[in-house]
Amino acid sequence: MKSTRHTRFFKPIVVLGIALAVTAVSWAGLSADVFYGTQLRFSDALFPGADADGRIVIVAIDDESIARVGRWPWSRSVHADLVSAMSADGAALIGYDVTFASPSTDDPESDIAFANAIAEAGNVVLAQTVTFPAAPPGDLLIAEHSFPPVAAFGAAAAGVGHANTFPDTDGVVRALPPVVELLDGSMLSSLSFTLAQLATGQTGPITVLPDAVQAGSLQVPTGDVHLLELNFAAGYPVIPAADILDGLVPAGTFEGRIVLVGATALGLGDLVPTPLDKAGRQAGVLVHANALNTILTDRFIRHEPTGATLAFVFIVALLLAMATLYVRPWLAAVFGAVLLAGFLTLVFRRFDTGVVMNMVYPMFAPPIAFVSGLGVRYFTEVRERKYVTNVFGRYLAKDVVAEVLASPEGAVASLSGASTPLAVLFADLRGFTAASEKATPPDVVAALNEYLEAMTRAVIEERGTIDKFMGDCVMAFWGAPRPDPEMVVRSVRAALKMQDLIDVAMATGRAGELKVKGCGVGLSFGEAVVGNIGSHERLDYTAIGDTVNTASRVCGVAEGGDIVVTEEFAAALPPGEFRLAELPPLKVKGKEALLRVYQVLRPGQEPKVFAADAVTSAGDEKHHFEPVAAPPKVAGYAPVEPRPVAPGTDPAS
Repeated sequence: MKSTRHTRFFKPIVVLGIALAVTAVSWAGLSADVFYGTQLRFSDALFPGADADGRIVIVAIDDESIARVGRWPWSRSVHADLVSAMSADGAALIGYDVTFASPSTDDPESDIAFANAIAEAGNVVLAQTVTFPAAPPGDLLIAEHSFPPVAAFGAAAAGVGHANTFPDTDGVVRALPPVVELLDGSMLSSLSFTLAQLATGQTGPITVLPDAVQAGSLQVPTGDVHLLELNFAAGYPVIPAADILDGLVPAGTFEGRIVLVGATALGLGDLVPTPLDKAGRQAGVLVHANALNTILTDRFIRHEPTGATLAFVFIVALLLAMATLYVRPWLAAVFGAVLLAGFLTLVFRRFDTGVVMNMVYPMFAPPIAFVSGLGVRYFTEVRERKYVTNVFGRYLAKDVVAEVLASPEGAVASLSGASTPLAVLFADLRGFTAASEKATPPDVVAALNEYLEAMTRAVIEERGTIDKFMGDCVMAFWGAPRPDPEMVVRSVRAALKMQDLIDVAMATGRAGELKVKGCGVGLSFGEAVVGNIGSHERLDYTAIGDTVNTASRVCGVAEGGDIVVTEEFAAALPPGEFRLAELPPLKVKGKEALLRVYQVLRPGQEPKVFAADAVTSAGDEKHHFEPVAAPPKVAGYAPVEPRPVAPGTDPAS
């Protein structure tokens, strides 16, 4: 199976790929104005974004005023009294968001009174209504029809401005045209822009720029659609018109103020949805007040360039994709929440300076990057789990494989090679070579498979790890890939089961046709290096070291049906858990000191008898316990329990 281990560049490449993909999708969405309405609704939540200019005052023709003054429309003489009262109190400018497009037929005297009041005040700006084509603006709006105020009123007024707003596709008013072009080619300012010109003394000719309109040195940015986006504020003082007419307003209330007069009564139909009130709606006069406030306070709305938005998207997606792939998912989710909170804080701070950031794509980038990172992480980890399962499933018990997969960090860390305590087992069939010479190859293979199956089954049942098969020999160990505090006990149990299963195999089935002399098992305990060892082309999960070599040597002197363990192994066994008999010490190749060994006695098995000073040699080849320079008469070794031996003690002493 091909390894699924990735290079160190895999995750950085994936992180960069996710960030670039999210950025590319965002660029396509921004270019096509996808989620434009969503962005409008998000930005609406940021208002109010400016302070109300203290010079602006609203005079409301509200339900209370209508109840006190009389049925609407009021006589023009009432408006004359209203203008005169505000002018006499020191109003700097009076903007009338009420159209007077036709003369009064039943009371012409009232028209004369109103015209005289306008002329006497000298600071009144009247409203004019125009109509536009149904198509959305692409440039400067051109009026189809115009309804100017009565000529006498217009001639007496300080200025005339249109009172039109421009709702978005969702019906919410967020902008108005500061200038429109009339059919005769002349330019008509809005009510708010006209008041702003008079308030700042910039009454020069109107110039239409590619992204702004200008009167004298007063410039209003509009973008290429020539609409003024309103920076809505709250807190304008509102005074009922009836209070002014009844003389209830303190003197000096209008001193130096710019007064906007307009209808706020529900029944007069001058209510429009705005970002501040989409349900209850706001009076049109408040829209004009906000337009005037935006101009006077120089708090114009500016939108973040597309390039800056895409930069935010890329950075946010990059950071969250990196977090998702490099840390735990729940930590990545927390980081994403912190990142989102930081971005929203930046959005509010930037909005306070008049800059509207796109919130849709930078806010959608984190969950998209998070899900994408989780997807990559899931599929790569699934492949890793499958790889580990396929590899270790042939070596380990199923429950051990499950443990490795449940906590891969500890297990995988050892795959690079680490020193750890191990119990190592070697098991070798005795007489297999001689028996196989007399049998056909198919019979040899069939019998060998039965024997190896018996050996493997014993190891797996005791949660051991099969290291390798070497002909008729099996190597296994305990203590890796996950620690096992019962490794020595489990390995002895595996050896006992192995001997029993080998006996059954020899007595039944095709294995019995291959007349072997049994299985010799050797066990040792100590530190060994375990992990993936080999080259890039071929790896082998194995254990190496002196403990492994010692187990092989001990196995070499074990007779068929015997289990031989080292002194360290015997000392590590729980007292009384197994019956042990001391064997003659071993002279092992490469070691000066003799090696003390013991036999684990199976049920019914008796200890062997050897010469008192017998010594056995174990080299590269297999040797049996045969006395070296033994005396003619043989003395027996009585069965003994293992006892702790100090390291370095000479076993022969």
